[in-house]
Amino acid sequence: MEEDRIDLKQANKYDKIVKENMESVLPVFMKDVLQLDISASREIPDDLQYTKERKPDVLKEITDRHNHTFILHIEWQSQNDKNMAYRMAEYAVMLYRKYSIPVKQYVIFMGKDAVTMKTTIKHKNLRFWYKIIPLNGIEYKFFLQSDKPEVKVFAILANFGNDDTEKVLENILQGINITADGDLTEGKHINQLRVLVQLCNDNIKLKFENMISTRTFFKVKEDAFYKIGKAEGKEEGKAEGKAEGKAEGKAEIQMQTAIRLKELGYDTASISKIFNIPVSEAEKLINQEP
Repeated sequence: MEEDRIDLKQANKYDKIVKENMESVLPVFMKDVLQLDISASREIPDDLQYTKERKPDVLKEITDRHNHTFILHIEWQSQNDKNMAYRMAEYAVMLYRKYSIPVKQYVIFMGKDAVTMKTTIKHKNLRFWYKIIPLNGIEYKFFLQSDKPEVKVFAILANFGNDDTEKVLENILQGINITADGDLTEGKHINQLRVLVQLCNDNIKLKFENMISTRTFFKVKEDAFYKIGKAEGKEEGKAEGKAEGKAEGKAEIQMQTAIRLKELGYDTASISKIFNIPVSEAEKLINQEP
């Protein structure tokens, strides 16, 4: 027998009746149908709205080797979010409703801090869980073994173990240099490292900035770090840098770079360490007009 369908106009009529009679019928339902022993009742807003569209970071339909099909949902998170479990649960419900197949959910945590987000929800009528994977729990060599610079850049957020920090950073930069498809691509990934390193501890940030400020990893001559390398006579910029005047060129570029580092959020003390100069000199660099 074909199921009867209720058109929208008819449904609206039912809704209208319910709303008009709710004040009288609700107390009866709560007491005798739901059998709730109520001592107090308070009105709360019932117009729940989603003010923005939910767009997962990664969403794939996967079929495994055992012919099991499921939805893979991944979120990338750079800081702890106390409501993460509820966010993931919202995604899960929407995905189950839309696709009607199992959902596996993961959060890739990129932050330098310890993970404090809850991965479970345990209420009387709700049980939910998902998995968090911290990047700083993965060995950096895992990313460097890839032949793609897009993968290698995440090594900077991984676990360096007992390896020397400067050596690890050198390996990351060298790995990107070797696998990048041309100078433009290399520059793009180096700039990505500049952004990602802000999620690292201060020791790694300082050593990274000091390293790229004294080496010509950059081929783009307008880049401030390339100019420092040229002024100091490093590698391919050696002859040109010396010819143009090492001392004057370095002072100008130091000023530009110091101002840029300040814009990126570095304090005066950190900038003085990067350039190995007193704090008073770093302040002068920052306050000069470029």
